[in-house]
Amino acid sequence: MDLLLSVSLTAILSCLLTGLATFYAVRTGLLDHPGARHSHTEATPRGGGAGLVLALLISSLFFAMKDIPDFWLHCIVPGVFVLAATGWWDDHRPLSARLRFFVQLTVSVYLLWCASRSGWMEGAIPMVLGGLFVVWMTNLYNFMDGSNGMAGLQGIFASCLLAWLFSIAGDSQSMHLSLLVAAACVGFIPWNIGKARVFMGDVGSLSLGFIFAAMLLYGVGSGAFSLPVALMVMMLFLTDSTLTLVARVIKRERWYNAHRQHLYQRLIAYGMTHGSVVLLYQAINLMLVLPGIVVAVNSPALAWPIALAMAVIFGLGWYTWIKRIGVLA
Repeated sequence: MDLLLSVSLTAILSCLLTGLATFYAVRTGLLDHPGARHSHTEATPRGGGAGLVLALLISSLFFAMKDIPDFWLHCIVPGVFVLAATGWWDDHRPLSARLRFFVQLTVSVYLLWCASRSGWMEGAIPMVLGGLFVVWMTNLYNFMDGSNGMAGLQGIFASCLLAWLFSIAGDSQSMHLSLLVAAACVGFIPWNIGKARVFMGDVGSLSLGFIFAAMLLYGVGSGAFSLPVALMVMMLFLTDSTLTLVARVIKRERWYNAHRQHLYQRLIAYGMTHGSVVLLYQAINLMLVLPGIVVAVNSPALAWPIALAMAVIFGLGWYTWIKRIGVLA
């Protein structure tokens, strides 16, 4: 199917299915209620990410299957099905942290086994590090889905960036897949930006985290782009979620429990609106992450220095704002 047509159909289908998921959530009382651990002030339907995921799967498996890489069908889709189903169940009836972790570990192991069978990942150390990366990315995307538009706009930014990276590497199929992911996020955004009518829920955030982790690993393993470039794509999310986790572990807090100690959550509690916070994060992506990746791609010798410098800058920025705002109750 024509690229523009498949991308357009994915966005439209995502918007329609998100609306259907919202209607279902309202009818069944599937709501997120305000509380000390949440950044919203009104009861809001959740699970809207089901529409995004369904649209992406339908589009990639039926509309554009001939133009999509085999690793998507064989290595990623099974994990997306399992994580989406687990997230959907968890949105309805919370599952234990151990069960969620077991499911995430299982799909990550399968992904890496499939990658080794396909030949784009080899060696014990890369496999172990890759597995940890997939599990962490799956969780951190869920952790960062706590502000209106945050996960959706990051999904658009990251997938469009991946589409460009795969394009210049000559991998047109992966570029097509990346654009379908972007289109699915575009269809979801009207329901979630501003005054959110629905939240993504675990069904969407877990799936997107896993998808981006898999595509980044594939990009590095296939030689489409380098490891430092891959890390920079999600540097903003990686910094906020990882440093927040480290801080909670140091304080001996139960890091896996719900909280609002991420920087973006503190900024909202500090007085910034959801819209201004998400615009700030995407402005940083456009002004720092994107130029850094462009330079790294055109001057590979500078890739690691740029990635490390970016990590230091983001880390210092995170620490400065955390100290200024303080710990939230």
